[in-house]
Amino acid sequence: MIKLHLQMIDTQILHMRRLALNPGRVLPPGFKPGPKLMYRFSNSLPYLLARLGVRMGDLFTRVIRHEKLTLPMYRVLAALSEQGHPLRLGEIAELTSADVSTLSRIVAEMSRVGLLTRDRPENDQRSLQVALTPRGAELAGRLMPLAAYYEEVVTGSMSAKEAAELKRVLVELYHNIDRLEQEVEAGLITVAPPARSKDVRDERAETRGKASLPRGKTSRK
Repeated sequence: MIKLHLQMIDTQILHMRRLALNPGRVLPPGFKPGPKLMYRFSNSLPYLLARLGVRMGDLFTRVIRHEKLTLPMYRVLAALSEQGHPLRLGEIAELTSADVSTLSRIVAEMSRVGLLTRDRPENDQRSLQVALTPRGAELAGRLMPLAAYYEEVVTGSMSAKEAAELKRVLVELYHNIDRLEQEVEAGLITVAPPARSKDVRDERAETRGKASLPRGKTSRK
């Protein structure tokens, strides 16, 4: 079953690659996907991924809040611990998918409680370097194995190879979003305009006509 899901995702990636071969091809307003691209919100990739991430994040937050941490704070600790050296604010933002202005407030709070340091290098006074304090490094060392356990439980029915393949696919899907970003910024993707008033009147008239027919009878054309 897991292999089937991965094959389905790979098929979607292949389709997106084929579309990319035609850079001038833009979905017209009102585009309706065919059978191969049938959209259902409850089965859409963004919804399924968000549902997974939100539930795991909530359960993880319920544990780490005893350390007076939020999920974004943990991500900062984990990113710095994983990289093993001080990072600029923009680098942390990229690693944690956080907004820079929001991240700046988070880092300031973490610095205030002694988990991080913030310094400006002598050779670049405009750059703010963020690093773990010994206390922050110790806390990250206790929390990251817990995060690994969550991942192990969630992927419990998958082999190590299948879990690695799933991560590879998710990374590729993320990079595929670059094309959507380019099209949105270029104004190439728009919402379909409202139906014309005449079309609405015709549809309503047809609906009323069907409702007025006696039971068991249909209109003849």
